[in-house]
Amino acid sequence: MQRFYLLFLASGLLFVSLSANALESEEAAQPQMTFEAPIIRHIAVILPLESPSFGEAATVVKEGFAAATVREKQLPYVIRFYSTSDDPLDIFASHQHALDAGAVFVVGPLTRDGVSAIASMQHLDTPTLALNTADGAVATPSKLYLFGLRMETEANQIAKLAQASGKSHAIVIGDDSGLSKRLQAAFIEQWQSEAGRTAEAIRYSEDPARLPQLRTITAGSDHLIFIALDAAKSRFIRSYIDPDVPVFATSQIFSDAENFLVNNDLNGIEFVDMPWLLQPDHPAVMAYGQPHSNKSADMKRLYALGIDAFRLMTHLLPPLSQPIEEISFDGVTGHIRFTPPNHFMREPVAARFEQGKIQLIGYPQEVLPYERQ
Repeated sequence: MQRFYLLFLASGLLFVSLSANALESEEAAQPQMTFEAPIIRHIAVILPLESPSFGEAATVVKEGFAAATVREKQLPYVIRFYSTSDDPLDIFASHQHALDAGAVFVVGPLTRDGVSAIASMQHLDTPTLALNTADGAVATPSKLYLFGLRMETEANQIAKLAQASGKSHAIVIGDDSGLSKRLQAAFIEQWQSEAGRTAEAIRYSEDPARLPQLRTITAGSDHLIFIALDAAKSRFIRSYIDPDVPVFATSQIFSDAENFLVNNDLNGIEFVDMPWLLQPDHPAVMAYGQPHSNKSADMKRLYALGIDAFRLMTHLLPPLSQPIEEISFDGVTGHIRFTPPNHFMREPVAARFEQGKIQLIGYPQEVLPYERQ
């Protein structure tokens, strides 16, 4: 049986040596003494566990990653968790420290700023699987691989599904939040990638004088609607949208499959999310235990990210057993495949709210290539 031995060092790093099935914590033999970590070939996992803003998310990712290690019978390297703040300089320094300590593979960082800090390196010889994307048009090193739960990717994917509806015009409803603006831009870019497709944006409003106008604006048969809003705002405006018009959204409108009353207000809306939340009978999902605590949907997604980060890492560990371009597998976050130059895309599951329940949708393989059950 395998066991993990956890060792908290005076430097603030959390070292995990893989050797069995349970997690046990130990104190350093002489914590009062300065200790220099030996150079050991290992896998480094860099997470902002000390960050007030991202600490909870990082902890959940770590729990998912650790859960995935339990199913791995043999791993050629020990695993070390490096705890950082969300300061890009701290993350950069921890990444360098991990390399100096013998890391042969790095998982992380988790934040955009952290990934941007690593992406700024001119040379990166050690494969690094970042759990987010870099800000802006930063040219990333060839061995920096990008994987995560980027919402803009979902907006792009749902636009591809919307293109299969046969409509030629899209009405995009969003607010002024940074996330909504990014989702609107990503959807419109993909939607208009095909000639003859048009789009217009409408700003979300709770003004009673403007809401009745929404039904007039959305009425018709030649268009569809994309809602770049969270669940609460989507529920609020759903009754003002023509019920006969196709409506699409991202996973941010989905919070719980068991909350039929809440989901009933979203009837007819098509969205995408991961098998971890939508397909409990999916083979990959059934292979891993759910987190013990009653976590929110967002935290459950991060837990699933930790699981798939570990699984993807095993495909990338040197020496590679297959060309990187051929890496493709069904993950708990979706079907994962390589996309040049250095991205691993997560193809989600498509679903629709029907009478408060979740109904999975089958799309042609060329539209949404995930393995259906």
